[in-house]
Amino acid sequence: MVYRATGDVVQRVMPLLERFANRTIDKARLLQYLSARAGIDWGALELVEERFESGQGDEHDQLTLVVRDTAADGMRVLMRPPCLPLALESLVMDEYKRLATAAPLSVMAEPLFEALFAASYCSRCRWQGTEHAQVHRECHYAGRPVNFESTNGELWTDTRM
Repeated sequence: MVYRATGDVVQRVMPLLERFANRTIDKARLLQYLSARAGIDWGALELVEERFESGQGDEHDQLTLVVRDTAADGMRVLMRPPCLPLALESLVMDEYKRLATAAPLSVMAEPLFEALFAASYCSRCRWQGTEHAQVHRECHYAGRPVNFESTNGELWTDTRM
């Protein structure tokens, strides 16, 4: 049985998951991984072991987590999904926690927003510059370019968010 709170969290984090994964199975793996990482930070899960395969220190490193559910005393093995860029992992983790807790009046971190949207939208938006800071803040609050309007009149069209 899925609890209402779990469904609410999934609904809030789904737009973030969709930025990184196209396939349903990849979204599910990303959700499991981010949930486990957050559960470790929040004390709901205990990190038993963390293993790196390959040791190259790049995107091809495979991270495996072994976690214990402190309430049920069950063990679980999870791997960092390949769809999660290593360079963005900590920013995505922070965004996941922000969304999962439904923190009031909070915004997506600017570095993550820029990584996701700067090249595809912000660089072509007519609302550039510090004089439009409120417009930028509204986009960061929404976690997507809600105020996007290109210099040629094109509007936000990404249906994944």
